[in-house]
Amino acid sequence: NKFETAAVLARRLPDFDTEKFITLAPEGYLFPDTYFFVPNVTPEKVIEKMTENFGQQIQKFALDIVASERTPEDVLAMASIVETEARQFETRQIIAGILWKRIDEEMPLQVDVSFKYINGKTTNDLTRSDLEIDSPYNSYKYKGLPPTPISNPGLSSIDATLHPKDTDYYFFLSDSEGNMHYAETFAQHKKNIEKYL
Repeated sequence: NKFETAAVLARRLPDFDTEKFITLAPEGYLFPDTYFFVPNVTPEKVIEKMTENFGQQIQKFALDIVASERTPEDVLAMASIVETEARQFETRQIIAGILWKRIDEEMPLQVDVSFKYINGKTTNDLTRSDLEIDSPYNSYKYKGLPPTPISNPGLSSIDATLHPKDTDYYFFLSDSEGNMHYAETFAQHKKNIEKYL
C-alpha cells in the first residue's frame, strides 16, 4: 500500500518527503514495478511516474473490465484485496470468485487484510475489539468493497479479479504456512479455523 511504498522510498531516498507522498498518493494506482529515480525526486514526480505506468498497464484489461459489468473502481478495490490475500494466480481466482459472490449476495466480505490497512494488524494479531473498529475499511462491520483500494495490485491480481473462478465456496482462510483452506458453510469454516489457525 502507499504507506509501505513511502517506507521503501524513505529507505532509498533519505530526504524524501514521505508525509507529502502519503497525502497525495492515490491508493491502488501506484503500479508495482521497478523504478529509477534521482536522489532529489519529489513526491509529485514519483506519483506521476507510478500512476502513468498504471494507466499504461491497465489498458490491456480495458475490454475485460467492460465485459465484467463492474466499475473500474470496484475492480481495482477487489484486486487490492486479492493482491493482499494470495500469491498464486489460481488461488487469487478462487478468492476473487468467493468475494464477488459475497458482494452479489450482499454478505459482508469479512477479510482480515483490511485491518492491515486500518491499524497494521494481520490475522494472528487481531482481537475481538479490532473487529468492532468503526472504519469504512472494516469489512466485518460494513458490507461492500472498501471506499478505496487497500493496496496497489499487480497484473496477476487484476487479471484474477476479472476472471474469477466459480466454486461452491463462501469462506477461505490461510494457515501459518500460507496454504489456503476453503469451506462451503460457516460450520465447515469454523472447523478449518480450529484445525489450521
